[in-house]
Amino acid sequence: MKNIVSRLVPEGYQAPSRIGYRYMDDQVLLDAEGAYTLVSVPTRTWEMMGPLDKRAALAQVYASLTGLPRGANHQSRLLTTEFPFNADLWAKRLDERTQSHGIPARGWPVHLQDTRDRINRADWPLKRVYLAVRLGDRASYNGGWGRVQRFFDQVRKPLDLDDDMPPLDEVGVWHDAATDVRDTLRRSMLRCQPVGRQEAEMLLLHLTHPGLPAPDPSAVAPQRYGPGELQALCGGEVVKEQLGKIGKYQYKCLRHETVTGTSYQIWFALSMGPEEVNFPNTLWLDLTSRLPFPVVQSVGFEIQELSDTRKDADKALRNVEEQFYNDAEAGVSTDLTYHQKRELATQMKFLVDHHRIPFVRMRALFGIAATDRDELRENARDFVRTMREEGGYSVDAPPTHQKFFFYEALPGGRPKDTDYMRRVPLDYLASGMPHISSSAGDGEGLYQGYTIGAGGQPGEPVFVDHMLYATQSQMAPTEGVPGDPGGGKTVSRGLKPVWEDALRGITQVVWDPKGDYLVLKKYAEDLGLNPDKVICVNVYDAEPGMLDPSAQAETAEEAAQLMRETLLRLVPDLLAGQNGSDFGDVVRQAVAAAMAEGRGSTYLMRVVEILEAWEKLPPSPENINQERCRQFSGPPARRFRDVSTTKLGQLVFGRSPRPFRIPVGYTVIFCTLGLQMPDPGKPPEAMSERELLSDVIAGLMADNTWNIMATLDPAIPKAITWDEWHTSKDNPRAKTLVDRIKRLGRSRNTFLRLISQSAGDFDSSFITGVWAFGTSSKDEAVKTCEFLGVAANDQNIGLILGLGGESGEKGVCVFKDRGGKLARVKVEFIYDFVLDIFDTNPEKDPDKMTRIIAEIFGDDAAGARRAMDAKDKRGDTEQEPDELEDDDPVPAQVFAAGPSAGGEQPGGRTALSAGR
Repeated sequence: MKNIVSRLVPEGYQAPSRIGYRYMDDQVLLDAEGAYTLVSVPTRTWEMMGPLDKRAALAQVYASLTGLPRGANHQSRLLTTEFPFNADLWAKRLDERTQSHGIPARGWPVHLQDTRDRINRADWPLKRVYLAVRLGDRASYNGGWGRVQRFFDQVRKPLDLDDDMPPLDEVGVWHDAATDVRDTLRRSMLRCQPVGRQEAEMLLLHLTHPGLPAPDPSAVAPQRYGPGELQALCGGEVVKEQLGKIGKYQYKCLRHETVTGTSYQIWFALSMGPEEVNFPNTLWLDLTSRLPFPVVQSVGFEIQELSDTRKDADKALRNVEEQFYNDAEAGVSTDLTYHQKRELATQMKFLVDHHRIPFVRMRALFGIAATDRDELRENARDFVRTMREEGGYSVDAPPTHQKFFFYEALPGGRPKDTDYMRRVPLDYLASGMPHISSSAGDGEGLYQGYTIGAGGQPGEPVFVDHMLYATQSQMAPTEGVPGDPGGGKTVSRGLKPVWEDALRGITQVVWDPKGDYLVLKKYAEDLGLNPDKVICVNVYDAEPGMLDPSAQAETAEEAAQLMRETLLRLVPDLLAGQNGSDFGDVVRQAVAAAMAEGRGSTYLMRVVEILEAWEKLPPSPENINQERCRQFSGPPARRFRDVSTTKLGQLVFGRSPRPFRIPVGYTVIFCTLGLQMPDPGKPPEAMSERELLSDVIAGLMADNTWNIMATLDPAIPKAITWDEWHTSKDNPRAKTLVDRIKRLGRSRNTFLRLISQSAGDFDSSFITGVWAFGTSSKDEAVKTCEFLGVAANDQNIGLILGLGGESGEKGVCVFKDRGGKLARVKVEFIYDFVLDIFDTNPEKDPDKMTRIIAEIFGDDAAGARRAMDAKDKRGDTEQEPDELEDDDPVPAQVFAAGPSAGGEQPGGRTALSAGR
C-alpha cells in the first residue's frame, strides 16, 4: 500500500547523505536526537525440534519482547546480516588462553596459523542479529533548551566535522539507562549479549560499505568516537542510479563510492504479507536464508502502550461508523472496504481489552548489495520471487525511497515517512525473531569443522573449547560421544581433540582399550608434539602395585572401602552361595584388622596373610566370631593368593612402590591390550576369570585416573578421555569417577570425554556436550534422540539412521553444545596427513596398528591387538581358545563361576614406554 505523499516527492530529490552520529562507546550510540544501546541476539536453530518445541520457542521470544521499553521515544531496530568471518581475533584470543594454560607444544603456533588461514580463505558467512534499542530522546536530558542549543550548534557548524563531544554527565545518564536495558535483555529468553564499541564499529562499517571489505579505520582504535571520527568511519558518497527492469517494473539502486571500492545496493520494503501468520510458516524473516547471497534485514518497530492502541482502535471505529452514516445519507451503499476496516478495528480492540496483547508499528526493510549491477539485478529478482512464492509476501522498492531506506536501516535510523508502516500484534514480529541459523559451539574454542545447512551445504564453522565450560559457564564439563563402530567417532572426537589439547599443553589421561591412541606417540614429531611428553603405559605389563587400592584413596576410610570392594568383587561365586554373608563379613574383618595393624597404611597382600593366619587358628567353639573367621577365611585367601601370582594380579596385590604422577602438560595413554572386558550388563557371577579381573582393574584404573588428576593444581586445565566406555560403564568404580567429575569437575578444572557405542550408556543429566554419530539400529536411534533431548519422531530417527551405515559419511554427527543448540556437523581436519595418521580403518592397512603396537609395547601386545581385530571382524563376542596363548594364566580352578575364556595375554616388558 503506497501513501500518496511518496508520489509527490520530486524525481530528482536526494535524501541527505550525511550520517548524523554524534558519539559512540562500549555502551551507547548517540545521534543528534536520541540515545541508543546495541545488543546481539543469539541465533536459533530448528534442527530436530518438534512442533511443540517450536511453539514454545516462539512464546519465549514473545515474552522477551514484551519487556522492551514502549512508546515512540523507545523505537527499536532489529538488524540481521551476515559477516565474512575473520579468524584473526579468534586466533589471538585462543593463543592468549593457550599460553596462560602452560607451555604449548612446538607445533601449536604453526597449527594455529594454518587453521586461521584456512578459515579466512573459506570466507564463512556468519549470520549475526542485533537489537538497537532507543533509550530516549536526548532532549529529555536537559529539556527543550538543550534541543534549541544543539540546533544552533548545527547551524554554526554546517560541516559537522568538529569533535563536539557530549558532556560527561549526559553520557553517564545514558550509561545507566543502557545498563538497565542490557540487564533486562540478558536475563530474558532472548539471552542478549552486550555489544561493545569494536563490534559496533564493525557493524557500522559493514552496513555503510555494502558488499565491500570493511576498511581499517586506524591501527589503534579510540576508546570512544566523536562526530568527526564517526563520519570518517562511515564516510562515502551515495548516489542513486538506474538498475534496470525486473519483471514489468523499472528499478533504481544506490551506488556506494567508498575508500574500499564501488558497490551497488537496492532496498525493498515489506508491502504486503499474509493477514495471519500461521504456524509453521511463521518465521517470515528467515525466508532470506534460502538465498545464496546475503540479505541485510532491518526492522524498525515501536511497541505501543496498551492505552495508545486502545485509543487508536476507538478512533478507527468512530471513523468507520462516520463513513457508514455519511454513505447512508448520500444514498451510497457500503462496500467491502467498510466491513474490512470495521473487522480489523474491532479485532484490535478485542485483543487489547481482553487479552492485553501489545501492538507494534513496524517497517521491514531488506537490503541486497553486489559489486556488479547485473549481478545485483539478478539477485533482486530472486529475492522478490522467493518472498512471493515461498512465503506469500510482497515487497516494493520505490526509487524515491532508496536513500531514505538506507539511512533508516542503520542502527538508530528512524523513518522519515509512514509508507509501508504496518500495525500488527506483537506476535507477528515475534514470529520473525528466532532467525534460524545452523550455528553451534562457543565461538571461542578450537576449530572442529562446520555445520551442514540447507541442501547439505556447509553452514558455519564450529568452535568448541571444553576448557571454557568450567571457567565461563560454571559447569562440570563432560562430553558424550555415542555411535556405531566405523562411523569415525574415535578419530573425530577422540584422537583429534586429544591431539589438539596436547598441542595446547593440556594435561591429559587417555583410557585406550585397543591401542588406537598410540599413533600420537609413534608420529609425535610429525604431529608437532614432543615425544617425551607422550607417555604410553601398557597396563598388562606395568609395575606391580601400580593399582594398589590402598594407594588410590585420599583417606584411611576411603582406602578401607576400596580394598573391601576390590576383594569382594573377586569372589562373586562365594558371595552368591549359601554362606555368602559369612564370607563377606570375614573379608571385611580382615581388611579392618590390616588397617588397624598398619595404622591406616597397608596393602592387599597383608589382608591375604591375615586370612591365611585365621584359617590356621585352633577351633574355639566358645568364641563364635573366631570360629567363623577360621571356617570362612580359607577359600577367599586361597583365591586371592592364586590371583596375586598372575601378572594382572600383581598390579592389584603388589604394594605401590611410589605414586604415579603426571607432569603438567603431559599426555598419558593407558593401554589395556590383553584385558578382556565383560560385555555390557553382564553380572559378575557370570563373568569368566579374565573378565572378572579385567573388570576389577578397570575400576581401579578409574580411581587411579582421578587420583592422578586430583594431585595437580586445580587451576591447571586437565582432560580425561575414556574410549570404549560401554565396556566399563557398569563398573562401580568407573561410575564413581563420573560422579566425581559431575560434582568436582568445575572446581578441579577437569574435563571428561566418554566415547561409547550406545547413547543409553550415558546419564544425560550432567552431559554438557554431545557428539552423536550414526547408527544402523532403530532402537539405538531412539536412544540417541532421547540423549539429545529431542522427540523420537520419524524425522529425527531417520536423520540419526542416515548418519551411519554404508551410505553415511564418516565424521558427520549431530552436535549439541552447552547452550542446547543442535546442528549436523562435519568434523574437518586442517591437514590431510593427520587424518591419514589417525585413520584406523583395517581395510586400508590391516597391519598398521599392530606394527605401531609392536614397536611401542612388543610383539605380545601386538598379538592381542590382532586377536581383537579378528573378533571385531567376525562380529562375535566370544574368544576362541587358540586366539590368545598365555604363559601366566589365572588357574582355572580359582574361579568356579563362569566358563573360562582362556588365560592372560602376555605383553611387552615396557612399563612406562617413551617409545623406541
